[in-house]
Amino acid sequence: MSDVADIPSDPLAWRPQYARPSRRARPISDPVIEPLWRGTRVLVHLDRSRPTPDGGTWCAILDDDGEDASDLEPAVTAALRAAVAAADAVIDGYLTDQATRPGENVALVSIGRRSGNIVMGHRVDPDVAPPIDDGKPRPVAFVAVDLLRVDGQDLFDIPLLERKRLLDSLVEVSELVRLSPYTRPPVDGWMRSWRAAGFAGVMLKAANSRYRPGTETDQWTVALASQQRR
Repeated sequence: MSDVADIPSDPLAWRPQYARPSRRARPISDPVIEPLWRGTRVLVHLDRSRPTPDGGTWCAILDDDGEDASDLEPAVTAALRAAVAAADAVIDGYLTDQATRPGENVALVSIGRRSGNIVMGHRVDPDVAPPIDDGKPRPVAFVAVDLLRVDGQDLFDIPLLERKRLLDSLVEVSELVRLSPYTRPPVDGWMRSWRAAGFAGVMLKAANSRYRPGTETDQWTVALASQQRR
């Protein structure tokens, strides 16, 4: 893993961190577990001090090639300007219609406790069956999974679980801006619900893992639902 000194000083040059590819999921110590989102991986950059032609909040959505996707999803860009309670921030996440499809509300959040489980502001049962997908097109939303920078402070050496807690307090959830659900072991009930909601698997990330933009890490791994059934 690269040192912090190797990270570009310009946040616009940052790219997402990924799990190092492997044929099977690696053992992860003390994991944070979240559903495996499909869609376009992006970094959202927001800076309220940066001037814009319309006098609003500057916001850019960059994909993992550094291409600006802000104009592709103008409604999401507008929603992000209103959703992030910070002077500036860099947020890792996905542009995906999976968050607005029927059944998304069974993608549950459990932050280290078995009672009072929360998903997008709702208290729910992990074994509730999702409604049947009607096949209609759904709007794309931004789903936040990690926080790299807030109010001028880089968070690369802050443990993942603390970054997620900061992210939870920073983002006001709406139809087009979501927080990824996550849980801690045991995960069997949540895994059943996530599969039922159409997720192909889960991401396991060490609760203490750090973030190095543009790198691959052994502290994260992908576990596909097909592998879990074996």
